[in-house]
Amino acid sequence: MRAIIVGGGKVGYYLAKTLIERNYDVSVIEINKSVCQYFANTLDVTVVRGDGSTARALKKAGAERCDNIIAVTGEDEVNLIICQMAKRLYQVKKTIAKVNNPKNVDTIKNLGVDIAISGTDNIIRQMEREVDNSRIKELMPISEKASVFEVTLPENFDYSGRMIAEIKLPENCNIISITRNGELLIPRGGTKLVSNDVLLIVSTAGAANEVRRMLKLKK
Repeated sequence: MRAIIVGGGKVGYYLAKTLIERNYDVSVIEINKSVCQYFANTLDVTVVRGDGSTARALKKAGAERCDNIIAVTGEDEVNLIICQMAKRLYQVKKTIAKVNNPKNVDTIKNLGVDIAISGTDNIIRQMEREVDNSRIKELMPISEKASVFEVTLPENFDYSGRMIAEIKLPENCNIISITRNGELLIPRGGTKLVSNDVLLIVSTAGAANEVRRMLKLKK
């Protein structure tokens, strides 16, 4: 997954560090030279020095191939503009704006931002819950950290015919059922997975993202 963070400082740094730990490919746009240098020296990120509310900076950061744009500047109006540009010019799948004034949340959502939220931890939580496409989607949260997900294995599934025990799924993830040709199976370690299986898994959101990457599930 690729994410662009617009805005440095403590919020941007925490987001970048957390997303890197969760295997995101992260780019950061920041106008302050010293902040750019700090990010480049301490994190494995692509750093673009510039105004994130301009098409030039967004393009340089790779917005056309980005999955998430996260605008965390100190001004709600700027965060709104960044998200709107990313969606309209580059068709970014998910736009996320940090809202400094909670009264602006509904307005920003109504103006086209996918997620408008205050609080850095909430941004991470909402991003992780956005594992929702034709191959993997959240069905039901069962706690603050874990949910039941439905996973549809692709036609050209790389591990087709392999036993679950051989695939080594990430920690914090368990397959609880498999539906194959309309038949429900209760899996064991020796159960083989095949293309077009529909799995139900209990997983943290971060592990669900890792499952998507491991199984090479396409959007």
